[in-house]
Amino acid sequence: MLVTGAALTLLPLAGGRAQSTDALNPWVQCEIDELAGDLVPATPNLPPPDDLPIQAEAGRLDASPTESLLEGNARLSRGDQRLRAEKLTLERPANRVRADNGFVYGDPRQVLRGKQAEVDLNAETGRFKDVDYYLPARNAQGYAEEARVDRRQRKSWLEDATYSTCRRGQEAWELRARDIRLNEKTGRGSARDMILAFKDTPVFYFPYLSFPITDERQSGFLFPRQGYDSDTGMDLQAPYYWNIAPNHDMTITPRLMTERGLLLGVEYRFLESWHQGRLGFEYIPDDRRYEGARGSFNVSDRAAPLPNAYTDLRYEYVSDDNYLRDLSNNLDFLTDNYLERHLDARYYGDNWRALARVQSFQILNPALFSLTGNPYQRLPQLLFNGAWPPSAGGLSYQMYGEMVNFQQSDMVTGIRLDLWPTVGWTYELPWGYLKPRAGFRYTSYQLDDAAPSANDAPSRAAPVLSLDSGLIFDRSLQADWLGVSTGTQTLEPRLFYLYVPYRDQDDIPLFDSSVMDRDIDWLFRNNRFTGADRLGDANQLTAALTTRLIDGPSGRERLRASIGQIQYFEDRQVNLYPVEPPQTSANSGLIAQGQVSLSSRWAVQGGVQLEPDNSDLLRTAFDLRYYANPRQLVNVSYLLDRDQPDLSLNDQIHSVDIAFFWPLNAQWRALGRWNQALNTDRNLETLAGLEYEDCCWALRAVVRQYRDSPADADAQNAFYLELELKGLSRLGSGLEIVLQNSILGYQPTRY
Repeated sequence: MLVTGAALTLLPLAGGRAQSTDALNPWVQCEIDELAGDLVPATPNLPPPDDLPIQAEAGRLDASPTESLLEGNARLSRGDQRLRAEKLTLERPANRVRADNGFVYGDPRQVLRGKQAEVDLNAETGRFKDVDYYLPARNAQGYAEEARVDRRQRKSWLEDATYSTCRRGQEAWELRARDIRLNEKTGRGSARDMILAFKDTPVFYFPYLSFPITDERQSGFLFPRQGYDSDTGMDLQAPYYWNIAPNHDMTITPRLMTERGLLLGVEYRFLESWHQGRLGFEYIPDDRRYEGARGSFNVSDRAAPLPNAYTDLRYEYVSDDNYLRDLSNNLDFLTDNYLERHLDARYYGDNWRALARVQSFQILNPALFSLTGNPYQRLPQLLFNGAWPPSAGGLSYQMYGEMVNFQQSDMVTGIRLDLWPTVGWTYELPWGYLKPRAGFRYTSYQLDDAAPSANDAPSRAAPVLSLDSGLIFDRSLQADWLGVSTGTQTLEPRLFYLYVPYRDQDDIPLFDSSVMDRDIDWLFRNNRFTGADRLGDANQLTAALTTRLIDGPSGRERLRASIGQIQYFEDRQVNLYPVEPPQTSANSGLIAQGQVSLSSRWAVQGGVQLEPDNSDLLRTAFDLRYYANPRQLVNVSYLLDRDQPDLSLNDQIHSVDIAFFWPLNAQWRALGRWNQALNTDRNLETLAGLEYEDCCWALRAVVRQYRDSPADADAQNAFYLELELKGLSRLGSGLEIVLQNSILGYQPTRY
């Protein structure tokens, strides 16, 4: 039977996005709802509803000019919409359909099941009573005593309705509202007399609430955030989201802290085709614990005004050194030790790139820079870096150039010019390579505020010569090793010779140079210092050996192990500071490091460094990691670093760090971290907690003792409690950031 007429589309009862495949699935423990079987697969490229016929079928059909009666598993469909009941009555010619003894409606977005349905196909309206519904996008279900739909006006009404993402009939939490109205034209919904109940106990009451029902951004209040801290007291935030335009928005967040006062936070964002950025600030006129006004400001901006040209602006400011720690703000600061301000302009050519930058810092942790002094401002920095591929003669060319104006109060300042052209030749075959390089580095200065007897225009020029060579041996595996039965093992010896003649650099200030950190790659560097203020003299040969194990079917590297050492033919006379004596050791000491993938979940990596002349252990590190998913992981690490023998015991590093997140059963998980500084016998952080996670809600409780710095004599204590209602919001704040910073690999549940 074919009937022509208008189709009825029921509006979604709530908005939401389907879960992305790479997100942690919050519904993994949920059973499939009993209405899910009536969902209709989406059909792409359907014609408009008015162009589609209505199809009907039933076990028995009685028809007259005024009415058709369908009985016995009656079904009515149009496009990807389905309506079924034991008995359907179709009135003609008005095309009104009625089901009085139960019905089920389904489409790709929802399923409704109720006792009575009245649908006017011509007017495109419907009234449903005693309705259960299911929304697959958020695994949500609920009930309404009455639901009304007007397709032409694109509106829906629900009376005495509920909403939950829990299993039907076992609602751990539930929203209950006297009246819910949904307007698809505006993309918003509203609810009156709404109650949030947890375990049948009312938790919050909202006399009126406005909310979005589509993925499009909508102005309105977001779900409030709350928490508690001994220094802050009760902490309540009520964010308001303002959708200014499709590419502009603002979030205004009043924050009431009972022990501190009222803080106002604002974040503005914009997005253009070539330009995007954000601006945020917070201000509290009177922090009662701080006894004064406090605030912060943060702006970032990225743009591509021309092809191959890019700009990057970042400016950060806080009113005092402890602002970030005390107020746990949600602005996008990079670190709580210092704040960076920079404006970069970059241009990329075919074989070169250029940078113009101005950069400064606000120091929040002066103790961190007590030995080196505060970092210099670059006002400005101009940088050029080019690399041209081999020409017909096999020669390749590189050019590095930099000019910087370094500024700092009460310090030597000035301009530095650094030029470093290089020419190289490469001979490479499958079994080995030979790469000679010859460069010349010239660095000059124009200094201000130097000592009266000091040279205010020092310079340095020296050739940099190197020869890199290596062989590659490989063989097929003959036996199962580390789970690899078919694959390749390599043996790769490497020799690297470096020659840089000595140049006296005692009259050159330290603007941005420091001793480079040592690892296996350090053995092959052209300079043992970072920055351009020091060029290390060298007459040395590095000998290293690397072996790799490659899984044949996947091509995955299952093992890599390297060992190497520098042999010095002359003493090294260049040091950071003139008072330091020359380095007279005959070698660098052995450096070894390796990493092993025991399986797709287990990985081990470690390294060892010996003192020069192989006398004592200088540094050792070990990491063991097990990662099954963000809710099942173990990290174990050990670090001993005596690389700075002139530092005090507190400044050297000797620590052990153990962190885990482990299931006890299907619902319960334990989590913890222990980070101990063994050299000072001080606990840096101890964290222990439990997590309960069910289909629709989760509860996390964590206790924490920590020090912000190993130098802190007294530890701080904190307790965190977070209730997560999946598909709705979290009650509690701060725990997510704590766990992400403390447990490597932890990811919060997204919904």
